[in-house]
Amino acid sequence: MSKLEVSSISEPFSADEDLGSDDQSTSVREISRGSRRIRIVATLLGVVFIVFAAFLATRKPASTQSAPSPLLFHSAPVLSGPLLSGGSTSLSDYKGRFVLVNFFASWCSSCKTEMPQLVSFAKSESNVVQVLGVDYDDESASATSFLSSYGANWPVVVDSNGQTALRWGVTEPPESFLVAPNGKVVTKIIGPITAKQLSVLVQIAKSKGY
Repeated sequence: MSKLEVSSISEPFSADEDLGSDDQSTSVREISRGSRRIRIVATLLGVVFIVFAAFLATRKPASTQSAPSPLLFHSAPVLSGPLLSGGSTSLSDYKGRFVLVNFFASWCSSCKTEMPQLVSFAKSESNVVQVLGVDYDDESASATSFLSSYGANWPVVVDSNGQTALRWGVTEPPESFLVAPNGKVVTKIIGPITAKQLSVLVQIAKSKGY
């Protein structure tokens, strides 16, 4: 124990000193209550974090499930315009078969993940599904180089001003829509998707009579 502590204990207490002691006790109690509140808040925040982490761990990726959209089970919006390779096309040109409308951009990192899967899907399902790309808010030269690097050779509509994306409710690529042979949108996919998942979605649509 230090000398200062010994002398303070040995000295007699005056009335003023007693009052000071009461004030100190009150302050200690207030600090203690404040500490308890902090611990309670910290505990509650910890519980919220654990619940949120568990939710993220068990939630399916958006690409494995159909995303909500006012377009579902309605006729697809107008989709027509100049092709990246020259000429023009329209979604109605492919009526009578399934069409996967894929919004992408060369600057989109998730599109780089998805593109090899789309190429694989287009090859395996060529007799059933037509892939139709929409180059969203992009430079044509960059998009051409991007597609060429993956061997993607399906028709791609240029959407430099974003008007097509706006009609379809697209906010950020990649987003895809499966359009049935009757021209109705049956699935919307947000985020990158695999060839296997796409094939499953097509089979589900066929099983439901589309």
